[in-house]
Amino acid sequence: MNITEMTVDELARVITPQFLEESARQISRELQQVPFQVFQDQTAKYVTVLPGVRNSITFNELDGDAQLAPWKSNRRDAADYSIDGRTLDVFPGNCAKDFDPMPLLHSIWGESIAAGEHISKGLIARKLLSLFAAKIGMHIDEVVFVGGVRNKAGNTTADLFDSFDTIIGKEVGTGNIATAKGNYIRLGAIDATNAVEKLKEFWRAADKMLKKQGRHAYMYMSPEIYDFYCDDYQARHGALPYNQSYDKVTLEGSKGRCEFAVLDNMAGSQYLKITVKPNLLLGTDIMNQQNHPYIGSYNPWSCTFCYAGIYGEQIRSLRKENLMIGDLGENDTYYPVADPTGKNPATEGWYELSGSSYVATSDTAPASGKTYYIKN
Repeated sequence: MNITEMTVDELARVITPQFLEESARQISRELQQVPFQVFQDQTAKYVTVLPGVRNSITFNELDGDAQLAPWKSNRRDAADYSIDGRTLDVFPGNCAKDFDPMPLLHSIWGESIAAGEHISKGLIARKLLSLFAAKIGMHIDEVVFVGGVRNKAGNTTADLFDSFDTIIGKEVGTGNIATAKGNYIRLGAIDATNAVEKLKEFWRAADKMLKKQGRHAYMYMSPEIYDFYCDDYQARHGALPYNQSYDKVTLEGSKGRCEFAVLDNMAGSQYLKITVKPNLLLGTDIMNQQNHPYIGSYNPWSCTFCYAGIYGEQIRSLRKENLMIGDLGENDTYYPVADPTGKNPATEGWYELSGSSYVATSDTAPASGKTYYIKN
């Protein structure tokens, strides 16, 4: 009997859990790519995906200075350089979901018949298996920028690794991203009346090396911020003869050097970012053959979709030449100093808590048991 002429009940006797298990083995390499394909059209355009990463990787960054000066025969001094390392930590995750294939077969069979598709057992199995693999990718994509906080005891993708915003928040807290470092500015709230001013202020505060021609710097933002910019720009400049399009690709006044990266998964982000694609790293072992998705059949009437993978994120460089952060928070934020040992709190510009207020400290050496704070 032709499969299109079967009833769903007859179809269920053909597409058994055992058949789905075998189909998953046959297309496992294809299924392996599905999670990545979900965010390939948007996120992967602006983030560097490192495939084949199974362990933590440290990226060392060399910085130094050397320059010519007027001739002196005895000119000689020590080299001025530093090596900073940032580690991309990746974490294993897995998924095992029991499901009854019957309701899904009803849905896929009905949709395919209605669409006039040529139906086969293999096509139905492929659609069923791809559904789960795509959901894996969807949830990874959701937390690339916002919402991911590593929690080993958690049960969702948001618990698997730190999002870029989480990483930024921690680095702000330790003072590695700060106004004094030249890689941070507090912008405050942005709306449809101030977006043009705020985004220009943000771009102009970035280091000249980050804005240099040929760097291909992106300004990463949510659709909401982008809409505010377009609305504000139109209200200000709608009548200008060169304003031929409502949608904007680059920031006005940046000479085309600042391209907007408008990402749905940045919705709710506290931080705008100016950086280059190679600076945002997403490590995964998606290409590893040991972690292909598969279907297990462990009882006569149900199946188990199984998938394992390793994921993690890191910002490769925090230097002002490679990163600028715009904080959309409206109030000053104070972060505890992780290790004040050997520092002069007063000259560091730290604060201490006095009652319910933060005040600049006058301590010239760390007091035992006292917590100091950095303001951003």
